[in-house]
Amino acid sequence: MQQRKIPFSLHSCAFQLRKKLLKHAPLEVLLNFHKEHQEFLARVSPLIEPRHLSYSDRFAWKFLREVNILSLDYSNEDSQNRVGEPGKAPTGKGIYQDLDDVVAKVQKIWFPEMDNLPGVVWLKRFSTRKLAHFSHKLDEIAFSLIFDSMDAPAEIISYLAYHELLHRQLGSKTVKGRRYSHTGHFKDQEHLFPNWRAVDEQINQYIINTI
Repeated sequence: MQQRKIPFSLHSCAFQLRKKLLKHAPLEVLLNFHKEHQEFLARVSPLIEPRHLSYSDRFAWKFLREVNILSLDYSNEDSQNRVGEPGKAPTGKGIYQDLDDVVAKVQKIWFPEMDNLPGVVWLKRFSTRKLAHFSHKLDEIAFSLIFDSMDAPAEIISYLAYHELLHRQLGSKTVKGRRYSHTGHFKDQEHLFPNWRAVDEQINQYIINTI
């Protein structure tokens, strides 16, 4: 069956909804979001054949279908109990995954010599190519939105955190004006992560099997 043309971006719809929820709006505002979202799903679902979507669009569509807007976790009722400014989530805090917590745990186990942690943020896209990235300039790790899902395997997120913290620790090597990050030494250290081959395959399966 040929997919009908979707007159909007699934990425944009999912990103904007996620952004609204992470602002922790009052409950009455969430009720309006919920109504609008249900109407959106009813209107859009007949237009979409998931198997005809790109991998990244599948994750955006998965998020739009699975997010539970009426969860009290998205309300600002308990904002005084959160770290940081009232109504504002930590940068690594997602809808389903807390990257700040994951990175801190991986650092404690594998990089105890690090005096401080890098910043942790989410990318603005459901990218299946750039899964995570460490910026030396910003001292910041960014993760793809495909991992802000209720069924994202914890092993994958921990492995990616390890990979990016390793980049932070080892830096890069410049040869004849070219910069190299994945050196032989880097790969040797990366392969110290338990079951790294299995996790690599798990990442592939997580991407290609998402509908």
